Amino acid sequence: MSIPFISSCGKDDPATCNWSTELQAEATAVNNAGTAYGLDGSTANCLAYKASLQAYLNASEGIKACANAAGQGVEFQAYLDSFQANINLLPC
Repeated sequence: MSIPFISSCGKDDPATCNWSTELQAEATAVNNAGTAYGLDGSTANCLAYKASLQAYLNASEGIKACANAAGQGVEFQAYLDSFQANINLLPC
């Protein structure tokens, strides 16, 4: 599962959006958990990977206002929905 390099903003002004900075900690956690799961496909690693993906998605929810202000609200919601569907498909 790939994670697009989206970013977040502290305000609703799209000019101030720096989404990748706002989600950096979550993206790093997903990368680390994904690497561990790729090396050892145990149930524990799968659950950790799934949890890190869910945390990333939850953090991404916080940037909806920014996406809306940038005129990308519909596309961003479709991305969130697709991301959740992919998390739900993980077999752990």
